[in-house]
Amino acid sequence: MLLKDRPLLIFITLAFAFCWFWAGIISVSHIDYGSMASTLIVALGCMSAPALAAFIVARFVLKQPLKMLAVNWKTANRGIIFTTALWLAVWAASFYLFMWLGSMAFGEELFGRVDFSHEGLLNRIEDLTQGQFDPESFNIPSVPVVLSLILISAVIAGATINLIFALGEEIGWRGFMYSRLEHLPAYRRIIFTGVIWGFWHAPLILQGHNYPANPEWGVFMMVVFCVALAFPMDWLRRNSNSVLAPAAFHGMINASAAGLMMFVYPGHEFLGSVVGLAGILALGPVYLVQSAISRPSGG
Repeated sequence: MLLKDRPLLIFITLAFAFCWFWAGIISVSHIDYGSMASTLIVALGCMSAPALAAFIVARFVLKQPLKMLAVNWKTANRGIIFTTALWLAVWAASFYLFMWLGSMAFGEELFGRVDFSHEGLLNRIEDLTQGQFDPESFNIPSVPVVLSLILISAVIAGATINLIFALGEEIGWRGFMYSRLEHLPAYRRIIFTGVIWGFWHAPLILQGHNYPANPEWGVFMMVVFCVALAFPMDWLRRNSNSVLAPAAFHGMINASAAGLMMFVYPGHEFLGSVVGLAGILALGPVYLVQSAISRPSGG
């Protein structure tokens, strides 16, 4: 029984306590969520909480070598690590597909509108900057170039600076938790990890992270998103034998999310956004392709 796994329960308690402490600092200090100060607290305090909890439990409770956390490069399947850019591209393409399908089926009010025209891009930039930036005064490249730059920069960020911060989470979720749950059937491990991961975000969601218009119900929407994302993340961890692969994918998604919305006039944040239903459904093709290429061929 998972509830009888004392080290796991200690890890979860510490990961929540450390993160929620820093989230509480943002709240009681009346720091505007999304400001530079809150971003630094989230990045340095909250995102590092699972890794800190994992180190403490591994070192002082289990008294095991830190290699159990799978922060390894030499023994990793590097080919799998290098596929993370592919999964980002599959997710981005699928996101736009589900946005378009949702808009066609249920209307732009709910799912928003995908617009790959150059005029639409210019208008979207002006909207996002609240009129403070006049795109007409700059030579904005074509849509394919801009989209390519968004994805390429996300891959670079995910493999460098974002990787560092994503490891703060992934050492906990796909490092320590994976090692404690590895004996379980995959679907149980993935769903349990996704639910814990999702609720861990609760104090940040309640302050406006991801779902600012619906923070209370946003907590549960984040759980659904994290469960869906846990499937491809678990595949990356299992097949690469390292947390570096899921951490890179985590970092790439974080880096690309805002850029992908440059071609979208969003609908309801639970439906037409990268952390809404469209983004959740887009993770399905990622995991299906992953499962297909890892399935042994019949003889």
